[in-house]
Amino acid sequence: MLRLIDPAEIVASLRESLLVLTEDLVVEYANDRFLRSFDVTAEDTLGTRLAALGNGQWNIPSLLAELDRIVSDGDEVEDFEVDHVFEKIGRRVMRLNARKTVRPGNGSRRILLVIEDVTAESDAATALERERLLSGSIVDTLREPLLVLDQSLTVISASRSFYATFEVDPAATIGHRLGDLGNGQWAIPQLLELLTEVVPRNTIVEDFEVRHSFPGIGERIILLNARKVFREGNHTHTLLLAMQDVTRQWHLEREREAALKHAAQLLEELNHRVMNSLSMIGSIISLEARDLTDAACKAAFARMRARIDAIANLYRGLTRTRSVDTVTAHSYLTALVQNVIASSNSGDRLDIEFDIPDTPLSTRIAVPLGLIVNEWVTNSLKYAYKGRSDGRLGVTLTVEGGTMSVSVWDDGPGIDPNARVDSGLGQKLTDAFAAELDGRMEVSSSATGTRHTLVLPLEVS
Repeated sequence: MLRLIDPAEIVASLRESLLVLTEDLVVEYANDRFLRSFDVTAEDTLGTRLAALGNGQWNIPSLLAELDRIVSDGDEVEDFEVDHVFEKIGRRVMRLNARKTVRPGNGSRRILLVIEDVTAESDAATALERERLLSGSIVDTLREPLLVLDQSLTVISASRSFYATFEVDPAATIGHRLGDLGNGQWAIPQLLELLTEVVPRNTIVEDFEVRHSFPGIGERIILLNARKVFREGNHTHTLLLAMQDVTRQWHLEREREAALKHAAQLLEELNHRVMNSLSMIGSIISLEARDLTDAACKAAFARMRARIDAIANLYRGLTRTRSVDTVTAHSYLTALVQNVIASSNSGDRLDIEFDIPDTPLSTRIAVPLGLIVNEWVTNSLKYAYKGRSDGRLGVTLTVEGGTMSVSVWDDGPGIDPNARVDSGLGQKLTDAFAAELDGRMEVSSSATGTRHTLVLPLEVS
C-alpha cells in the first residue's frame, strides 16, 4: 500500500525535520521543515558536510560521534538528545532518531536523521525538576510531619520529621499507599475517611484529631491539616497532609486540668472553713455583747459583728455557688444588705429596693466593696429612720465601660453636719477600702434623703 504513495508526499507531511546523509555525513536531502526550523537555505545545505552547515554551527561533537558509530557498526539511534546553541535561532534541545539504510542495486548506504525540537518540553521538565527539588527541600525543613499523596493516596513525598516521628523508612514509604504503610499501621478508618470523603468535598480540613496506637511508638494523638492542590492541565490533584503530634501537650493539659481541679477543691474547702470560722467569731462576739451593760460598748460590738458577717457572707456565697474566687453582685450584695437589716430588727418597717445586675465580682473587689456597703447601710439604719414607722432603702449597681458605680440611698432627713457619727472609725474604714479599690466616694444629702456612691474601675490595680 505504501508503495503506491509518493515518498515525497510522506516526507512533506512530517512535523519533524529530516536529513538524508551520505556515509561521509554530507547532506543529500533536507525537507522544508528543517530549512524553516533552522533558518537555512537549500543552496547552503545540500551537498555540504553536516559539520560545516551554517558556518559550523552543526559541528556538534556528540551528534557527529553517534552518526559515525552508525556508519561504522550500528543500525540506528533512538531518542538521543542534544542541547545546543545555534547562531541564528538560539538555544535548541533536539531529540534525534537516526537509521542507516542500504540502497538496492549499488549497496550505497545512507543515514536518515529525524530531528524533533523538544526545547519547550525539555525546559518544562527542567523547571518541574527544579520545583520538585525545591518543594522537597521545603518539605524536609518542616518540623511537623508531612505527607504528599496522589489521588490514590499513594505517598509521593514525605518530610524527614515524618520518618523520625513515626520511625519508618523512606524506602518503605515512597510509592506505597497510605493504608499499607508500616504493615497497615496507617490504615486508620478516621484518617482514610477524611482523605477519601471529606477532603475531596471541602478542599481544606484543619485540626482534625486522630487518636491511634502505633506499633513501636505507642498511642499518639495527632492533629491533621489536609489541603487539596489541583494540577492545571491534567485535572489531577495531590493531597498535602500535615500532622502535629500533640500527645505530650494533651497529657500536659490533662495534668494541668487535674491540678486546677484539685486546687479549686482545696480553695473551696478553705473558703468553707473561713466562712465557718468567721461565723464562729461573730457568734462569740454576740455572746460577749449580751453581758455588756454599756450601750456604747454594745453598739461597738454590734458594728464589729456586722463587719465580720459581711465578709462571712462573701464566703457563704462562694461555698453555695461552688466558686473559688467570684461571686455575682446581685446575690452577694442582696444577701449582705438583707442580713444587716435582719440583724437590726428593721426589716418589717422598711421598703427595700435593689437594682443590681448579675455582674461577676472577684473576691479582691467583693470584700472591700461589701464592707463599704455594710457601713453605709448600717449608718442609714441608725440615723435615717428615727421616730418613723416606715421608710425606704435602696442599693443600685451600674456598669458602664470599664467603670462600676455602687450606691446606697435612703429617704431619711439627711446628714446633720453638726452631729458626731460614732467614733469616726466607720468613715476611716470606708475611706481605706475605697482607696484599696482605686475608687472615689461621693455623698449627696438633703432633707429628702442621703445617697452614698462609690465609683471604681472594674480592673483594680
